[in-house]
Amino acid sequence: MKLSKPELNEYIGLYLNDLNDYGGDQDHYSLAEQTLSEFSSLLTESKQDVRKMLNEAVTKSDKNVREVYEEFLMYVQELQD
Repeated sequence: MKLSKPELNEYIGLYLNDLNDYGGDQDHYSLAEQTLSEFSSLLTESKQDVRKMLNEAVTKSDKNVREVYEEFLMYVQELQD
């Protein structure tokens, strides 16, 4: 999966919209919005490789936040297939 920063930011927006429309659980949506919005801000400011940033975000986060990243990555993978 090769993504540019603008593409990843677009996928974050799409994911949050879909999660809000179809996800159901407001607490899960709030956690996803907070997590991915923070990541999006870091992504914009950083000069690091997107893949490296994603790997670091997943490995350095607690269980609930890690699940948000994993679900988001599955969502992106499905859209790219």
